[in-house]
Amino acid sequence: MAPDLRPGRILGWAAVPAAVALVARATRRSARSSAAISWAPPAGRPDTEILAVRILGEGLPATVLLHGMFASGQYWGAAYDELGAETMVVVPDLAGFGRSVDVTAGYGPDDHADLVAETLRHLGAAGAPVVIGAHSLGCLVALRLAARHPELVAGIVGFSPPLYSDPDAARRSLGRAHFLVRLFALSPRLSEAACRWIRGHRPLATRLARLARPDLPEALAKDRLKHTYLSYSTTLAKVIVAAGTGASIDRLRVPVHLVAGDKDTVVDLAYLAELEACNDGVSLAIWPGAGHEVPLTHPSQCLAEMRRLRVALAAEPVVS
Repeated sequence: MAPDLRPGRILGWAAVPAAVALVARATRRSARSSAAISWAPPAGRPDTEILAVRILGEGLPATVLLHGMFASGQYWGAAYDELGAETMVVVPDLAGFGRSVDVTAGYGPDDHADLVAETLRHLGAAGAPVVIGAHSLGCLVALRLAARHPELVAGIVGFSPPLYSDPDAARRSLGRAHFLVRLFALSPRLSEAACRWIRGHRPLATRLARLARPDLPEALAKDRLKHTYLSYSTTLAKVIVAAGTGASIDRLRVPVHLVAGDKDTVVDLAYLAELEACNDGVSLAIWPGAGHEVPLTHPSQCLAEMRRLRVALAAEPVVS
């Protein structure tokens, strides 16, 4: 039988050894750098009217949990369900990721923020300003939400925030951290082909995802493939690279508490310290030995940070 030489088939087979090599490299690096992860599947009732969300508890003010790149709302595992005993908790899948993968309203910073705002209003969670716990990409969405819809946000705790002084600094930091980002920066066309290959070879891609991040639970490893090239590339370019600067933080009227690990290769610790020094509303905590996935490796400490902000906000005098 003659070999199938169609371009798509050639790309599919040629991508396999390249993917395996990248996986092996990523596996060795993650095995050296990752801390222990404690995660169990979260609970909650679903809603898919706007963004796909998971909802727990009742009562306002609500707590909102926003996930990072290559993730979904289930990134915030069962450890965070206990927040639902205190108040309503809303955990969206951001547009173009997870169960919201088919949301095509746009993937710029305003699009992400507006869809979260619309979701909160739809769920009745906008009756009082919310407290946001956010990870990585979710930090930038939270900051944009506070800027565009200040009446909705009481305060933000941002874990592993990808904030940089300018787009070039963002590309340098992100390129060191993730091979897909480097691939996109070097060749958007090749990056798109790789994403198409993943969608066409889902079972194999899922196995490779598990090999690439053996520290992640299977459900979270699978979530890393639940996006499209458009949602991934546009969010990366418009939200993280172009909009991921702290220039607008000084215009926010809500407290922003940033948390970063000193082993995190994604964040710019020096720039985060600069933001804290220049903005009265910004505070920064550096956790020794922590990497990028602090909501997974340090859930009890992350819960404590969010509760600390809620208590501080509740103690503030009401301005009439």
